[in-house]
Amino acid sequence: MCRDNDHQCDDAEQMKDAILRFEAMLQAQDSAYFDTEEFEWIIDYYMQQDDLKKSRKAVDIAIAQHPEDNNLKIKNARQFLVENHPEKAMSLLNDAEISYEDPDYFLTLGSCYAALGQAQKSIETYFDALPYFEEDEKSELYNAIAYEYEDLFDYCSALIYFKKALDFGEYTYSIYHEIRHCYFFLDRTDDALDFFKKRIEENPHDSTAWSALGDCYRKLELLELAIDTYEYVLAIDPNNIWPYVHIANAYYDMERFQEAIDTLNEALANKIETSLIHTSLGDCYYRLERSTEACHHYKAALQINESLPEAWSGLGFVYSDQNDSAKAIRLFDKARLLDPSNPDHLYSLAAEFRKLHDYETAYRYLFEIEALDPTDPDLYYFIADILNEQQRYDEAINILTIGQQRAGNDSALTYMLSYDYLRKNDRGMALTLLEDALKADFEGYHDFIEIDPDLLGQDIEILEMIEQYKKNP
Repeated sequence: MCRDNDHQCDDAEQMKDAILRFEAMLQAQDSAYFDTEEFEWIIDYYMQQDDLKKSRKAVDIAIAQHPEDNNLKIKNARQFLVENHPEKAMSLLNDAEISYEDPDYFLTLGSCYAALGQAQKSIETYFDALPYFEEDEKSELYNAIAYEYEDLFDYCSALIYFKKALDFGEYTYSIYHEIRHCYFFLDRTDDALDFFKKRIEENPHDSTAWSALGDCYRKLELLELAIDTYEYVLAIDPNNIWPYVHIANAYYDMERFQEAIDTLNEALANKIETSLIHTSLGDCYYRLERSTEACHHYKAALQINESLPEAWSGLGFVYSDQNDSAKAIRLFDKARLLDPSNPDHLYSLAAEFRKLHDYETAYRYLFEIEALDPTDPDLYYFIADILNEQQRYDEAINILTIGQQRAGNDSALTYMLSYDYLRKNDRGMALTLLEDALKADFEGYHDFIEIDPDLLGQDIEILEMIEQYKKNP
């Protein structure tokens, strides 16, 4: 079997033997000698297995036996890095007498800069490393450069290097995901379509390219085309979970919830059962107002993965609809603790406390959202809506004005401002703001009327202004 690759087979056997001897040494709580190459194999093996305790043990023993070896010093720095101690790794790289021509040195140093949030220095280091790699070995390096450009919001440069990484890369799915993300951020979805179509022409059975193409169609809201494309992915790779999820999501977006359910049940029938599948089923049944089935699937998701915030939140909505606010709050809070950077859970908590007329607690959660994202216009709209409920119109105007400054002249906020000035009997300002809002987003008038249908839907002057803009936008 190894006739043409005797040297590689010898290395593989020696590597296996070294790992077995190291395991035996640990088991016996004994000590044994390994040469530097054997330690490199052992450390790399445990890192690939994500067994950081054993890789740390191997590093410490290696450094004790070979304190002057440059490669092992670099391995030690890499170990500190994966242990989330970039400062220690950087200190070791700076202080140790390490060969600066070692490609692993540059890779580790670049990763240190990246972990410390110094993206530009990281990129410079990776570029310094390029001459020490053969062309067919540069995929990981190009990928690392691209990620750092993303951190700098330089998506054009990121695209260039993600595409370079593709030439020799093995992990095309993650690279395709990033390429798609860059195109979407740059508002170049049509270019993304062309890119993935070309990849498919080169390899018609590239399921990851087909999947990315489906994502592009979904982004363009060509949902039927997206579904057809995901169906083709399933034909190529019937055991892949993601086409089922993407197809179901497209049906969900079209509010064709039963078809989404049928798709997800097909995955279950094919023995593809994950917490994500059950959570998606719960969401569909919830939208169909079938709370018993929704609860069943949310609970099934949590049996598989009890740390899934979406499932806890889904259960929260079911109990909220049943007016069991105490249980809903506990569930939303569980989701928040599991996913503290997601404002959706904070909005859910604020809405539930608002139902209970506990406005101060609702505000507390909304101010947490402000700390996460002070540019979110929905935040200021929500706060103003609660203030309006309490007839605190001056305060609502103040918060909406702050929202306009922070989030830009958002039309929904302008419509709400118009309403608040109307409630304050400042009709001139109200009509001026309404005109501004109609110019910016005419269709937004539907939501504007719904703020207070009895008042706004009966105001002849407001209705005439809307009708005028309908005829002459």
